[in-house]
Amino acid sequence: MAKGDQINLKPHFKEEKLPCEGTVGDLFVFTPLGEGDVDSRKQGSASLWFCTKGDEGNNKAIWLRVKFDGQMTCSVPPPIPPQDHPDLQQR
Repeated sequence: MAKGDQINLKPHFKEEKLPCEGTVGDLFVFTPLGEGDVDSRKQGSASLWFCTKGDEGNNKAIWLRVKFDGQMTCSVPPPIPPQDHPDLQQR
């Protein structure tokens, strides 16, 4: 059993597209699998999306997929995060 809090965002099962509605900061877990289906893909079929611009009138929400840069299991220590990301700059 894991120590500390874990957050499990329930996926939207059997989805084929992201919603047109959204509020900045919304998280959406997308998977083409049905609830309880076994995922046979090596890296899994779920993806995490973040709403960066909410829907306004006729303008639909803008969603960006969260890209992960590592993979691990409970028996392998986590990799050291890359240290070569550029500094954030205000535009």
